[in-house]
Amino acid sequence: MKFRTEDEKYTFEDLCEILKILRAPGGCPWDREQTHQSIKHNVVEEAYELVEAIDGGDGKKIADESGDMLLQVVFHAEIGAGSGEYDISDVTDAVCRKLIHRHPHVFGDVEAKDSEEVLKNWDAIKRSDRGQKTITAELRGVSANLPALMRCGKLQKKAEKAGYEIPGIGGKYTEEALGKKLFELVKLCRENGVEPEVALAGYNEAFIREFEEYEDKKNEIR
Repeated sequence: MKFRTEDEKYTFEDLCEILKILRAPGGCPWDREQTHQSIKHNVVEEAYELVEAIDGGDGKKIADESGDMLLQVVFHAEIGAGSGEYDISDVTDAVCRKLIHRHPHVFGDVEAKDSEEVLKNWDAIKRSDRGQKTITAELRGVSANLPALMRCGKLQKKAEKAGYEIPGIGGKYTEEALGKKLFELVKLCRENGVEPEVALAGYNEAFIREFEEYEDKKNEIR
């Protein structure tokens, strides 16, 4: 491959070529040994580091961490190419088709007057693509591999969009005050010998079942 000078920039194609060289016979022993499973945790770690860089607001750091994130995508694609599963062109093709398909107000003849309507259409198309005929199915489609707290927020938003009222303690609190309450809840879990992440993950599943009953009754009335 062509090595770039300090005044030249490497391209996406260069990145793909570097991974091919690393994974090829005579390349890097470590890179050649890796599988989808062995490096999957890196995707999560790099995603968190990118979020940290975004919060820091340093453009160069964001670019650097974005590169680490992109490396994971290309690395997995090269592993896929080696086993005949898929290659990087399948990755770019899939995401381009998805973006075009889910933006009919830009690439088609559908009208969307604001971002709220755009999101509503996006969710409807996404449910159709996944064969999700109910909101319950959509809730179950929220990845269980997400941190329980993040998944909880997504489940609540989707349920509330469907008209489900989630009871709460009410009142206005600052971000710090709410953080303190969460902190205290973690302590309460510890005092009762309960792992907070496991407890919330379990209740997330219970909430989905609760919502399913609500949706079934709602459909019966119709």
